[in-house]
Amino acid sequence: MKPMEDLEKQLKQVPVKLNADVDEVVFADLCNRLVRGQGVRIAFQGVMPTLGRLAIASVLTAAVFLSISQLGASVDGTSVAWADVLRHIEQVDYLHFYLIETEQNGHSSIREGWYAHGKIKIQQYDAEQTIDNGKHWVVIDEHNNIIKKGKSDLTEYENVYDALSKDMLSYRFSQFNDKTPVSVGSDFLIYEFDPPEDKDEWVDKVTVTVGRNSLMPVQIKTYLKKADWSMDHLMVFDYEAREKPEAFFALPTLIRPPHGTGRLVLDGEEVVIELQNTRHIKKAIVRLQSESTDAALGEYEPKAQQTADPAAFLEITFITDENDRSDKIIAPIWLDKGIKGISKIARTTPHEAFYYILYTPILRATDANNTFNLELSCWLKTKKLDK
Repeated sequence: MKPMEDLEKQLKQVPVKLNADVDEVVFADLCNRLVRGQGVRIAFQGVMPTLGRLAIASVLTAAVFLSISQLGASVDGTSVAWADVLRHIEQVDYLHFYLIETEQNGHSSIREGWYAHGKIKIQQYDAEQTIDNGKHWVVIDEHNNIIKKGKSDLTEYENVYDALSKDMLSYRFSQFNDKTPVSVGSDFLIYEFDPPEDKDEWVDKVTVTVGRNSLMPVQIKTYLKKADWSMDHLMVFDYEAREKPEAFFALPTLIRPPHGTGRLVLDGEEVVIELQNTRHIKKAIVRLQSESTDAALGEYEPKAQQTADPAAFLEITFITDENDRSDKIIAPIWLDKGIKGISKIARTTPHEAFYYILYTPILRATDANNTFNLELSCWLKTKKLDK
């Protein structure tokens, strides 16, 4: 029996009541919407003149099975290979997403991000933002000061999901191509991956949840092995948001004024900087040192990015409106270059809890020898942390 005759015979045996009034134009349109493979559309176009007015429901039932056969998948989704998901991932050219970190003590942080035009922008609410334009990445504080800068590595990744995972999982590993879901729900598939060998001491596993129909990642979750410091990392993806214009990813040009300034002499006396328009921070006590054995340079300027020795070392302590005192921090500082500083502060009222002060000091040269102006911006973050 010829293939077309066999298909006609099977379709006529489908136990669905026929409707002779159904328009064949509607039938053809629905087939083309449901079935994306060119070979399947050609097959139905050849069958149409022979079938006449077969029921839409009957033919669409056959279309579903034919499309599944073409994709090599099963009706229940258990045999959808990771390679099928990868083909969808590689077609994404813009994306809206959220990065969530959940800690064992119940606290969490959320960052919102966008990807388009080969660029990534990530915003942490009431805090810093990161922009990667494909050439450089920069971290910017709330006053638009650049506090970190480095070379972009976006071009080293095959897709944006790889870039966001930062080598936690490479979705193109050939051994993953035939991987099938470990769990199948009514509207999702879950794939599970072991961590890379260089991360298996602290990473337990990575799971990717994809839509059952779209085969697009809905979330990627990284499970860290249990320890005092461990947390889970979750990426959630939104495909409804509109693509951001290229100007959205441009570096800000307007720098807001600092909360306070002070004039410091290298290896001189401590200076008190009165702070204005800051939330619950009253003043900072600072001193500029020419040498220090206490400051860890790598925390502020990664070795691979060091371009020059620091101009000095800044000793800084913050005092709040309630006269709580922060830890004393000694940090390297470079001329005309912001750095990201973090200082922990213990509140004595209403109950003991730890808070953070984020700050950006920028050192400016003056006409006087060994004398500098310090511009200081700072923010008290009221997120409580367990001891």
